[in-house]
Amino acid sequence: MYILEYTEDFGGPEDDFAFQKTIIVYEMSGSIYRSYSRKRYVSKEDIQFGDMYSTNKIQGALIFPEFSDKFTKAEKSPECSTWYLKKPSLSPYSPQYPALIRETWIEEVKTCELLKKNPHPNIAEYHGCAVVDDGSIRGIYFTNYDETLMARVNPARRNKTDLAYERQEADREEVDRWVEAIARGLKHLHGLGIVHNDINPCNIMFQGDTPVIIDFDSARPRGHDLSLVKRTHGWHDGKTNLALPMNDIAALLEIQLWLLGEADQFQF
Repeated sequence: MYILEYTEDFGGPEDDFAFQKTIIVYEMSGSIYRSYSRKRYVSKEDIQFGDMYSTNKIQGALIFPEFSDKFTKAEKSPECSTWYLKKPSLSPYSPQYPALIRETWIEEVKTCELLKKNPHPNIAEYHGCAVVDDGSIRGIYFTNYDETLMARVNPARRNKTDLAYERQEADREEVDRWVEAIARGLKHLHGLGIVHNDINPCNIMFQGDTPVIIDFDSARPRGHDLSLVKRTHGWHDGKTNLALPMNDIAALLEIQLWLLGEADQFQF
């Protein structure tokens, strides 16, 4: 048994965001499985086969989309050393929606192809798909950036409100400069008919002091239904289920309030 990934599930507001279970994805005898455990782990080496329950086999054809000639195949070059390979997370796999990860992956590639033809300095640079011998897409290459906004201002990962209180003396000019740059990236994205839908401090990175929007697995064309689209708790309006530019604008305002320490003005 080889553990591919594991992640902790803290439920939702109805669970008070308390630990519920560990989601484990592993490979055994050439097949991939998704399982649960009631235990928490320091490292994947601590996971034991006997800990797991509710195991489901994941069919690769339902996860990894077939490469299309409409997409860009990343060609290896000396520049590859400065690229970041994003691989699909298999933890969200659900037997109820077995093809959801593949469909999400295809949507992200489509968005990235559009952005490759219409680049912007405040949007992550996409280099193409990582394609294996069977013709399936196993990853997406982007420029490797320095750090996330979360890592830059909140390396200890304090909760949203506590960090805001610590930042009440923040440099407003710096925050305004960052927010304006992100807004320019969003304006460009919206002009292409795409809404990001998951703007949060972990999906903003820096190249030097230049903010860059990353992570397009939640991006959808304007007006698209978001019922099955992943968004980050605390950074979106849960009552909104359509891809609208206001989703991103409101999330950016929330980031600005957070960076300026104005917790009493939070929307979410």
